[in-house]
Amino acid sequence: MALSYLFDNSENFKMPKDESQRIQFLKNVEFYAVLEAGALGLLSGLLIVLATAMIEPFEGRLLEDLWWDRVLILSLVIVAGTLITMLELVIMYYLSLRAARLMARINQQSTNDDDTDAQVMYALVNAGLQTPNNRGIFFGINPRNDIPRWKILVAAIFLKTKVSVSRTLIKMLWRRFALRVFGRTLSRGALELASLPVFAFWNMWVIRKTISELRFRSEIPLRENDILEFILGELFQDIEARHLALEMMAEHIYGAGDVHPNIERIFRKIIEMLPSGTWEADTVPRLRERDLNILSDEYVRVCQRALAISMAIDPRSRKNHQRLFAKLGKRLKTPKEWKISSLQKSIISGKSLP
Repeated sequence: MALSYLFDNSENFKMPKDESQRIQFLKNVEFYAVLEAGALGLLSGLLIVLATAMIEPFEGRLLEDLWWDRVLILSLVIVAGTLITMLELVIMYYLSLRAARLMARINQQSTNDDDTDAQVMYALVNAGLQTPNNRGIFFGINPRNDIPRWKILVAAIFLKTKVSVSRTLIKMLWRRFALRVFGRTLSRGALELASLPVFAFWNMWVIRKTISELRFRSEIPLRENDILEFILGELFQDIEARHLALEMMAEHIYGAGDVHPNIERIFRKIIEMLPSGTWEADTVPRLRERDLNILSDEYVRVCQRALAISMAIDPRSRKNHQRLFAKLGKRLKTPKEWKISSLQKSIISGKSLP
């Protein structure tokens, strides 16, 4: 359903006239999506509070047994909250996919069937639905090779519980404050209302992260030639430089634990620039284990720029990436003329890379 929605080009759409208008259109998509997500969070929270307020007055009236009556009331509240939350999630997915569709149209990646970039569209759908990136073997690279299983489990638990935990903490703090100030006459509905800002905040935070991811996935295909020139620089035709760029991007994949679509796209572009079958991850030693002192400064700069671009186009911060990046900078002993954040800003704003 998501794919068919994104690939549908039947509606009329005003296309941007120049680069500055294109960037402004993309910013507008982001702004309104975040605003709508926050409003949706407030609405869903209010509906849950309203449903609770309508059900709780029947406590003690539905069943003769008081214990089972309370169980029934609690079950009704949970069912109502679940249905409202499910509807909220559906609308959140719609907002994400609508933003992906608008971005694809603005960037002219789905103007008609002949011009549609299928790889970009699949990447946008996966970002909109928040599906995991590729975790399988990629050109001999096992993304999960360096990540302990307990870290994967902890990350999954945090992802699923961040909203409920934050709501519980805020309500606990609000209850302690409210009871101390207003006494025990404060209604439960007022306590529940304290969680509304959390609904809105997390919705806005999630959609903001999703839109940021969508913008990077939509923008990179437009900038891939610039990115290749930035990575390889004066060694664009050098085979060894291309190998080192791939090895450094492989280190990024090991550190991230999956293959981001942006990384995959640039990786495949560099692979296409090499003779067929000349690079596989299991045929070369890990770059992080090699002695950087035996490499020339020019080659180390290629490694530094490859890692910097990887960290920029996959905007997830990893400490192992930062440590490796610092190691490369220490080896060169010269200050770089750019930062990761400046690379990201240049890519998103449509400006030339430094």
